[in-house]
Amino acid sequence: YRTKLLNPKWAEAMVAQGSGGAFEVSQRMTALLGWGGTTKFAEDWVWDQSAARYVLDEDMARRLKESNPEAFRNIVGRLLEAKARDLWNANEDVLDRLTEIYENLDDELEGVS
Repeated sequence: YRTKLLNPKWAEAMVAQGSGGAFEVSQRMTALLGWGGTTKFAEDWVWDQSAARYVLDEDMARRLKESNPEAFRNIVGRLLEAKARDLWNANEDVLDRLTEIYENLDDELEGVS
């Protein structure tokens, strides 16, 4: 995952592509979760760096959300699911922030807020 998902040049290239690039990042997060669940891969650094790069970086998160809000919601959701499946020992502050972002996204996409 270092060559794609966690590579800053790849991440920037995907985000620059707009909706399709955001979708690709989202698909990689889904694949990472599936791989982790199948192989019991539970390396915190991968999840930590994914959260930091795609969600907690405000500029990156804004760009992903603007280009493809559903893909961005999937990225956040996969991080939360990794924690729920015990694949990630997330910092509580990070987990709280991800939960808040996810809930707000859900409201926005459903037209509640």
